[in-house]
Amino acid sequence: MRLSRRKMLISSIFLGTISTIMIAFAQETILEFVCLLLGASLGLGLPSSMAIAADYTVVEERGRVSGTIILTTFIIAFASIAIIWIFSLAAVGIALLLAVLRSSSFLALAIDKCERLIPSVKKKIHLPVTANREFLFYIFPWVMFSIASSLAWNVIPPQTYAAELVPLTILRYVFIALFGLVAGVIADRFGRKYIIIIGLIVLGVAFAMLGFSLSNTGVIWIHRLWYVYLALSGVTWGSFFVVFLTVPGDLSDLNSREKFYALVVGIFSVGAIPVPDFSGVLPVNSLSQILSIILFLSIVPVLRSKETLHESKIQKRRIKEHMEKIVKIIKQSEDTDYDEEKP
Repeated sequence: MRLSRRKMLISSIFLGTISTIMIAFAQETILEFVCLLLGASLGLGLPSSMAIAADYTVVEERGRVSGTIILTTFIIAFASIAIIWIFSLAAVGIALLLAVLRSSSFLALAIDKCERLIPSVKKKIHLPVTANREFLFYIFPWVMFSIASSLAWNVIPPQTYAAELVPLTILRYVFIALFGLVAGVIADRFGRKYIIIIGLIVLGVAFAMLGFSLSNTGVIWIHRLWYVYLALSGVTWGSFFVVFLTVPGDLSDLNSREKFYALVVGIFSVGAIPVPDFSGVLPVNSLSQILSIILFLSIVPVLRSKETLHESKIQKRRIKEHMEKIVKIIKQSEDTDYDEEKP
């Protein structure tokens, strides 16, 4: 027995649309249940949606496609926020707007029938961690990254920096959107491992700056270094979003792709789980240093992993770009000679 990917996506979109509308009208007693339905709709649809993106791209272009998806997603999110702000929408209006956005996915299903079948859940599933050692090497830094980011966010007291957090958080999301695209281009040109390693190093340095900044509130320019932390964390999140979308598609085949992405979605949701606030137990500077060390150690399994973008693909792209430059130079030279021969 097999389960249709199309039916799964239709169920996800329908459940997400209904639960989004219900949030505006739900009473407090059933609000948690409605939120569970909304989360279930995302859990049902995200693995298949991400797998579709991988199915329709070749490995040497998957990074750029992933970066474009991230940028487009944030553009839609910013446009939605602008509409809410311009028209001063209330809770009902916001819910209806989000429901319209969610239901617009039906248009994609009308264009693409998604007729490829995926294995039924009744079939025995072998987790990709046991089936592919390389995937484990990539999973570990993702877990550490998600947990460390959640812990670091608790370090910034929202009551103290409420006025600054709003514009800086928006700027952070802008960095995520833009550097998602940049990271996608780099991932296709130089490989996926570079993106992860650079992201971990950048965020590790950012954590150190955050602790140093919040521990020196008396010096204004040092204290404001936590602004830089938010910007650098945006760069890192954009890079890791690309990795989330790209690497599982590189390591999986058509029959196991949903399983890989389902595990990735589960790991990604770890960052949404509330974590204890250790700022009252450890000094901010000490906590940030510990987080930096954890991230730097997370680089070790990445160094041991194999590059998912094979060297032959990288060399092929470089040769292609080199040949295009040669053809362009020859064409310019011929045009110049032709102009000189004119009487």
